[in-house]
Amino acid sequence: MDLLEIISLVSRWLHVIPAIALVGGTLFMRLSYVPATQECDASAELREAVRKKWAKIVMISIALLLVSGLYNSAIKSIGYELSPLYNGLLGIKILLGFAIFYLASVLSGRSDKAKAFRQRELHWLNILCALMIITVMIAGYMKMSSSAFPKKDKTAQKITIDQFHSVNV
Repeated sequence: MDLLEIISLVSRWLHVIPAIALVGGTLFMRLSYVPATQECDASAELREAVRKKWAKIVMISIALLLVSGLYNSAIKSIGYELSPLYNGLLGIKILLGFAIFYLASVLSGRSDKAKAFRQRELHWLNILCALMIITVMIAGYMKMSSSAFPKKDKTAQKITIDQFHSVNV
């Protein structure tokens, strides 16, 4: 395994693991934590302590997803002949990702806006979970379909300085 393959593997891990943490944590919050704290009227102190811990996980996950996603997309687009469908799904996935990052950040935030969002926490968690599930489904399809893409021909891409000047003259 060469260095580029190792870096790509680590980048994949740095994309998948934070996604698991963010999606799994959000599903836990929606399906277990929030309903349980509403049912037993949990203290504001407990809810604030959980929010603080969750906010750190959300921010770290978002940072890792942004960096690794940018790298993974660049490597894929440089190395493979991608279909228009794949590129369109990538665009949708990125837009959904930004919506997810926004909602997750607001719901775990400490601003007045975040507090207002948490007044309807289950509503926003429902939307966030739906966006996350759609994104995971798109990512799964993209992963399955990308294995059929041909690698780009590196020799055809090389152009000499003389060829470049003759085209631009």
